[in-house]
Amino acid sequence: MSRALGERRRVPAALGTAFLVTGLAFTGAPSAAADVQTGLGYETRPAQPYANNPDAGDWIGSYIVGGEQVWCVQFAHLAPDSDEQYQPGEALRTKWGTALPPEVAADISYLLLRYRSTRSRDEAAALAHLIHAWTSGPQNPAQLDPSNDFRHIAYDAPFHLTKLPPTAQAAVDTLTADAAANRGPWTAAVTAPDAPQTIGVAAEWTFEVANAAGSGVAEVPVTVTASGATFTDPATGDQVTTATVSTPEDGAPVTLAVTPTGAAPALNIALAAPAAVPVVRQAVEVDTQRVVSTGGEEELTAAADTTASPPPTTTTTTTTTTTPPQIPSTIPAGESPQAAVAQAALTDDATPAGLILLGIVLTVAAVFVALLIGHRQPHRRGRHLRR
Repeated sequence: MSRALGERRRVPAALGTAFLVTGLAFTGAPSAAADVQTGLGYETRPAQPYANNPDAGDWIGSYIVGGEQVWCVQFAHLAPDSDEQYQPGEALRTKWGTALPPEVAADISYLLLRYRSTRSRDEAAALAHLIHAWTSGPQNPAQLDPSNDFRHIAYDAPFHLTKLPPTAQAAVDTLTADAAANRGPWTAAVTAPDAPQTIGVAAEWTFEVANAAGSGVAEVPVTVTASGATFTDPATGDQVTTATVSTPEDGAPVTLAVTPTGAAPALNIALAAPAAVPVVRQAVEVDTQRVVSTGGEEELTAAADTTASPPPTTTTTTTTTTTPPQIPSTIPAGESPQAAVAQAALTDDATPAGLILLGIVLTVAAVFVALLIGHRQPHRRGRHLRR
């Protein structure tokens, strides 16, 4: 890929090369002499011929700079030392100084975002091959002439592809198709329920991430934050206010059970999305290699909110039962029903049982009085006749 395997120290100023830097850190102590450190990929032989090429083979893969995995974007320029220093620069362009087609820039940004943490030799080699093919490919046949020096030689993609192992060649096809399907710009959306919401009652909210074609993007880590609400973390089942939730393998919308805790529940999402164009970082040392940082990822956000009402209140009715006074079962001879008995009968709750009991008492009292009167009258006549 670059003049790294044959030459370990820096050559005169103009031999600068550009690299794409990802966020993957590699462990291990850096070399004391700050030598070139290869990452993941394959060395292929023989090397592509060009004038004064010092290398017998080409490295098709990543390099390690400052503990990060990087990819070269200027074929045949010198590889970076492991402690190379960089500062912000400008948009990535081709080796020839021309602007990248929008689709190519979007593909590079997406692939770096998606595969920057790869631990696969095949994926690292495939990414290196594609980046060189897109940024250093020939714009005219003369740029493939072996008499060109390193500044003017183009990357011969078919020549290099045939020298990669079959697994890496298959990875080239996979990454090419993945980039074409899922390149940016991405969009994100959060949808709140249409139905009225109630505080303390869970309901389904959804969010989704779509690619430039409008299809869902799979396995995207999304930071979800709720305000005035909690939601069920799909990974743990806990009620939380923030969590990282990834889109499923088919890219379908994600459904969350959101429970309002206040009158204005809201859901916000944030994620890393591929930028339209990767951004080059310029080396601190004059005329040394440039890099592009993480493909130029950018933050993408979306939110939705609604209102929630308190739960309905319930009224409890208490019924008090009054026990009627006890009514005597017998009435003393010569007396009428007691006032308390009559009053109790009159002030009873007028239930059927009370009315029946009152009738019985009155009837018994009437019969008793009649018998008493009838018994006394004949006795008085008898005494009168004996006189």
